[in-house]
This record gives sequence, structure tokens and C-alpha cells, in this order.
Amino acid sequence: MSAEDILSMLQTYGLTRTQAQIFIYLTRNGASSISTLSKALKTNRMNIYRNLRRMQDMGLINVVPGRPMRFSAIPANIALDMLLSAAKNRVSEMESKYAQILESLSKISSQREEYSIETSFRVHGGRRKVYAVMMRMLEESEREICLLTTPNDLMCLSLYGFDSALKKMSARGVKIKILTNIMDKKMASMLRDYMKYAMIKHSDMQVKTRFLIVDGKSALTSLTIDDSVKLDSESDSGFWTDSPHYIHSIKTFFDMVWRSAQDISVVIQHLKTGKPIEKTIAFSELEGYCESLIGMLDRSESEALICVKRLREPYITRDFIQVMKRAVMRGIKVKILTYLDEEDRNLEEILDAADVRHIDDSHIKVNFLVTDMSESLIYFPFNPTDRRMAQVQCLWSNFVGFAGILSEIFMDLWSKATNSTIKLMEIRFRNAIKGVPETLKSMVEERGWVLEVPATIKGESGLNQRFDMVLRRGSAEEIIVGDFLPEKDDVKMALISLYVRAMDVKAHQKILIMPREELLSADERELAAAYNILLVDGLESNEISRKIIERIESLSESIS
Repeated sequence: MSAEDILSMLQTYGLTRTQAQIFIYLTRNGASSISTLSKALKTNRMNIYRNLRRMQDMGLINVVPGRPMRFSAIPANIALDMLLSAAKNRVSEMESKYAQILESLSKISSQREEYSIETSFRVHGGRRKVYAVMMRMLEESEREICLLTTPNDLMCLSLYGFDSALKKMSARGVKIKILTNIMDKKMASMLRDYMKYAMIKHSDMQVKTRFLIVDGKSALTSLTIDDSVKLDSESDSGFWTDSPHYIHSIKTFFDMVWRSAQDISVVIQHLKTGKPIEKTIAFSELEGYCESLIGMLDRSESEALICVKRLREPYITRDFIQVMKRAVMRGIKVKILTYLDEEDRNLEEILDAADVRHIDDSHIKVNFLVTDMSESLIYFPFNPTDRRMAQVQCLWSNFVGFAGILSEIFMDLWSKATNSTIKLMEIRFRNAIKGVPETLKSMVEERGWVLEVPATIKGESGLNQRFDMVLRRGSAEEIIVGDFLPEKDDVKMALISLYVRAMDVKAHQKILIMPREELLSADERELAAAYNILLVDGLESNEISRKIIERIESLSESIS
């Protein structure tokens, strides 16, 4: 059989051509990176990534952590079983919607007749009586059976012959949906027989209740059940009704849970391998975000990557800091990307525990946390000016692939970020230069200079040249110009700009003021020397002013 034939057959199972090509390649060649797949299939990386993400959601591939991240295909027989199960679900979904559409489009007069039908309610006590009612409901089914119940109740129903009755209904073309909570291999093994004629999904709900809905016309509800496997239990009870309003309500609830539930094939795979069931949870409460943040740090085993807009509430709480310190004591490596400023009250405490780097806040559109490349939490900041937005929007996920992508984004930003020591030095420098005019003025006036901060001088080019400070002396208009190293600017550009403007105004000397001279590279020092620009550094106003005076005096001595 040719590769093209295999490709075509996989597409009949619901895969796109690209997805089929990826699955075949991974089956033949083993775990591969996005880059490798892109080259092999001759398509762009984004197309590969989108299809891998979809295939991961379908459960067809696994993520192999590392850098670069790689992907591997699950065994072919398991993949085909999962695709078949998914196809059954899609067909059932379409048929279910077909009936709802017909009902919605029915004439108003017909709807009024339906609502005018006298409804009945009957209460039944004792497990055998409840099961007998359920069996009669199955016998009358024509289109669809929906059952939500506990694992123990499913086992007890099997003892009563419920599974055999479902099998007969399936043979008559009745669609069967079962929702339950599958906790162990024993239950999963028992449900294998059900899977032959029913669609089964797992829900995380731990409630002890039972719904049986048949054709949207009758329902039996047990709000509380004796969750034993005794057929003769008298504690079990339920009420039957054909009320359209009530049936519509519980069917809506069933459909809502069904849409978010996991296919049983995924759960069985989880029970076999021990791999957690991957899921995503959305929530809008700030409290939920804080609990998830702290919980993830508590569960972390090796690494926590945190990208946060500011190191203060609501992004960072006092509880978070304490949990982070405990995690570090357990040996967890914590890296934090954030925008650092002087308003961060807990900065010193955080710096003692974590490796922190500064990044411009324009790069931080969302806040996120990734732990052990397995769990991720995203927090979309609330915009108080936009009342249409929910107050907080958060997503938690244990999709390994998604966590891997966020980890790669974090490390890319990390490589471009500024060391916290350097950034804090810059913050001290910015605060220091605010006080330079006041401290420097009296010093220079004693020496016959006049200080202008800032100053604009018209150059020979006819352009007005602006400087952060200008010193003038004597009738000969001896001029010294200076600039403070601009924030977010590189030193070479600052040196070139100062040199060009100083030449235009015929300045006698040029000074560039910065936090620390030792942070300059050899090339930057050579450029300053070539342009005859004096370098002054300091982190306090008095220190900077004193060094400027020393430079001026040494310059005067050399001239004289």
C-alpha cells in the first residue's frame, strides 16, 4: 500500500491532510521537533504548530519535554480507536441538534398544544422498583437515551441487566450517552463492554445523583442515591415525569456537562500510563487566580517561571511571597520577569529568594506562571476603563504542549531582559540626577561658571541643540555641554549624538553622565576617548556633582 493510500484513509477518519502527514511522519521517524516537521513536510512552522495543537487536543500525540520540544505519535491502534469514538460523538451531536432544530421551528400552535398536555409525576422507592422503571423507559425509547450516574450505580445496573437492555436499544438505532466519574482501572474495564454500543464520557463531578432521559419525553431523577452495589437497597428512590419543562431543564444541564467531559478512551489511556488527563479551566475571580498561583508553586518540583507586570498586588500577594520562599527552600528554581521600579515594596525580600530580571512593561501583555513545564496559569489584567471586560480573566491548564510553548516564550524574553542589579542601579541613578541641579549649582558658581539645566543652544547649522546641562564661563563664552545617559538607550548612540550636537555649538568640552563607568564595554570606552567625551558616573547627587567639578578643574589645569 502506498503512502498516498494511507494518507487518504487517515483523512476518512477525520484528520486533515496535514494532520495525517504529521501522524505518518511521527509513526515512521519517532519524536520530532516543529522545525524538523516543517522541513520534512515543506510547510511553515505556524501551520505545523496549529495542527500539532489540534492533534494534541485529540489525544493523538504526546509532548516530549526539552529544548527544543518534540512530539511523538501514540500507537496506531489507540489512535484509530480514539478517532472512531470522536466520529461517533460528532454524528450523535448532529442528530441531537437535528431534533432540537425541528422542535424550535415547529409552529407556535403546536408548541401551545405541547405545553397544554397534562404532565405526570410518580415517586418510586426501593432500588429494584427504580430499576424496573428505568428498564421500561428503555423499552419505549426510539431515538436517544441519556444517563448520568455514579460508577457504583453503573456496576449495580449491570447486575440488573441494564447493559443488555442498552445493547438491544443500540441495535434498534437508539443513540446512547453515558456520563459518569471513572476513577480506577476496574471501572474502566467494566465500561469496555458499554463502549461497544454507547458513547461514554468522564466528568469530574463527585455528586451522587442519577438522571435518565429518554427521547426528551420522559425522565427519571434520583437526587440522592444509595451508592452501594446492593440490588435490594431500600434507600434508593427516584421520581419519574414527562413534564416538558423539567425534562428540558435537566437535558440542558446534561448537555452542558457532556460538552466539557472527557472521552472515555482518553481516561483509559490515563489510567494505563498514569499520565494526568489534560484539561483547561477558565475562571474570572481574583481569588481563584491567587489560589491557583499558590497551589502551582506548592506542587512544583524543579522550576517556576513567572512573568508578571508588577511585583505588587493584585499580581503578587503576601501569601505568594511566603509560598515562593518555601518553594526555594525545597530547591525550586524561581525565575521572575517583571517591570522593576522604586514602588516595589517587597522587592528586597523577593530578590533574596528568586532570580529576577527587568523587562519593559510593553512586552508584558499578560501575566503567566509555568511550573515544571507541565502546568500553566495565565492572567489577563483588568482594564478599569473598559467596563465591558470581566474584572479578571484567568486560564489554568496542564497541557504539556502549552506549558512548553509558554516556557519558550519566557526564556526568549529572559535572554533579552536586564539583570535586576543593573536595573536597580539605573533606578538609583534616575533618582540621583533629579537632585544634581541643586547640588551642582552652588559648586560651579563658586568657580565662576553658570549652570543651565536643561539648556538649548543654536548651532552653526541653524538648528537648536538641546542638552541636559550646559556650563558657561567668561566673556569668551567657554562652554561645557553634558547629557545624562538616556533610559533604554545604548551608550554608543548617546556618545555619537552628544558629539554631533557639541560640534554644532562649538562646545569646549563634552560630558556624559551615567550610573557606573565599569559597565561600559571596551568599544564604548574607546569611542568616548576618540570623541574626547569625559565620562562621569555616580548613584548619588553629591557624588555626581563632585565628579563633574573634578573633571572641570582637571580640564582647566590642562588648558592653563
